[in-house]
Amino acid sequence: MKARRTPELFVLFAFIRNRQHSALAVAAFVASAAVAGCGSDTTAVDPLSKVPDFIYVSNTSGALQLYTWHKGTSTLFPASVAGDQQPQSAAGKVVFTSYRVSGLNPEIYIANIDGSDTVRLTTTTSASADVEPSLSPNGQTVVFSSDRSGTSRIWTVNADASSVAALNTGSAATVPESTPRFSPVGDRILFTSAQSNTSQIWIVPAAGGAATQVTHEVNGAFEGSWGPDGDVIFYVDGTDRTKIHKVVVSTGVVTDYVTNGTDVGNQDCTNALCLVTTHATSSGRDIYAYIGVADSVPIPVVNSSAEEYEPAILHP
Repeated sequence: MKARRTPELFVLFAFIRNRQHSALAVAAFVASAAVAGCGSDTTAVDPLSKVPDFIYVSNTSGALQLYTWHKGTSTLFPASVAGDQQPQSAAGKVVFTSYRVSGLNPEIYIANIDGSDTVRLTTTTSASADVEPSLSPNGQTVVFSSDRSGTSRIWTVNADASSVAALNTGSAATVPESTPRFSPVGDRILFTSAQSNTSQIWIVPAAGGAATQVTHEVNGAFEGSWGPDGDVIFYVDGTDRTKIHKVVVSTGVVTDYVTNGTDVGNQDCTNALCLVTTHATSSGRDIYAYIGVADSVPIPVVNSSAEEYEPAILHP
């Protein structure tokens, strides 16, 4: 069982339990300085107040399922069954990968953000993998990676399960591609590709075409995710997982957003914070929030004895 980790200045104060899942709520209180000549004024500050609602993966039930987090309380996502993972959200919906049909044949599903109207979007007859979905901001198109052609490549499917098609990225069909993500306005798609002989983050128009390389990490770049303005991409590199790097697409300038992390990844970031998975490539995964650039004391958001990872901010 994992030891619970509480950052300095924060005190664990409650376990909140519903019918199917218990979540850790964290609170902190900061005392303000006394006003000169006037007594003292103490202001309570909730360290989780900046954390938006999100969906994530947990095995707290004994199997991997999806849970939503809202103001410190985690709840089983109504559309989820055993084998669900890799959630993403846009346009009041959630897309995710599921092994509910077969442990050897993951498929892509979509549901409303309240868990209603679940639809299976992909169907393959062989033991191929349709994974890593991302929904366009208008809710009409899903991009995902699949090895149905023999090599992991980028594919698209309409949100009504019609028109499955390979996306032209300008590289040979034998070059592996993965982890696609729609940009915030839906005009571009980022993905990971080894077409320059090392895995890097690339961008391609949403309709397909020649892709542009964004990162140039010696040891590769992975797990790309967009910032909300569409001109920033967050990622991790192949060796240093104590940081979440940030590259400005228009200039190519790279800086570090998250520092002092412990095997961080699965990041989803806003202008105010990054939700990340700690111990992302090992056991003991938890979800923390890094508030602002170079935050050295991240807030534990979900860190029970179960595995919790792949946070994705919910977009109504």
